[in-house]
Amino acid sequence: MDGERLLAWIGPEPHRVDVAAVRLGSDHLSAHGTSTARDHTTEYRLHTDTGWVTRRLEVRTRGDGWTRTLLLERSADGTWSAHRAVEGTARTDEDDDARLPDLTGALDCDLGLCPLTNTMPVLRHDLVRRAHEGARTSVNLIMAWVSVPDLTVHASSQTYSPLHPVDPGGGAVLGFSSEGFATVIEVDADGLVVAYPGIALRIVG
Repeated sequence: MDGERLLAWIGPEPHRVDVAAVRLGSDHLSAHGTSTARDHTTEYRLHTDTGWVTRRLEVRTRGDGWTRTLLLERSADGTWSAHRAVEGTARTDEDDDARLPDLTGALDCDLGLCPLTNTMPVLRHDLVRRAHEGARTSVNLIMAWVSVPDLTVHASSQTYSPLHPVDPGGGAVLGFSSEGFATVIEVDADGLVVAYPGIALRIVG
C-alpha cells in the first residue's frame, strides 16, 4: 500500500472539482487537497497516526469577501480540540463558540463533501478484504464531521458494510448509512473512493 497517489473527482451537488495528493503508508496516511465550487473553495491538510487515526485536520474555505479556517486535532488520549476563525462578511455568532460536541469514541474526521476522508475507516476495518472474503458484518462509527463551508464540527453516527468485490483491480462496493441517509460507495484496492453517488466520481487516479 505504501506510495503516493494523485486523485481528482467531480461532484454534482454543489457542482465542483476535488483534487487530492495522498501519501499512503502501511498504517497511516497524509494528504492535502482542494475542492472548488462556484461560490467557494476549500483547502485542507490531513495527517493520521498509526491505525489511520486522525491526528490533525487543517481546513480553509474562501468565498467572496470571506475566509474561514479550522484546526481540528485529536490527541493520543482521544481528546478532540478545535480552533475556528473567520474573516470578512461570513461571520456569525456561532463563530465565537469554540465548544465541540461529544466525540467520545471518534477516531476519524469526516470533511463534508470530501471523498478522501472515507478512506481511514475503510482501511482500519479492512473492509476491502472483507468484501472479497464474503464478510457482511457492519461497522458502526462516530465521526467528527466537518460541515462545509461553515466549518462547524458535529458528531456523526455512520455505518459501513462490506458488500461485494470489484474485479479487476481488487476494489470493493461498500454500504454506507448515516442518520437516515444510505448509499453504496465503490473504493479501489487502497480504500480510496472511486464512486460515491451524489458526492463524487473519480476522473483521475
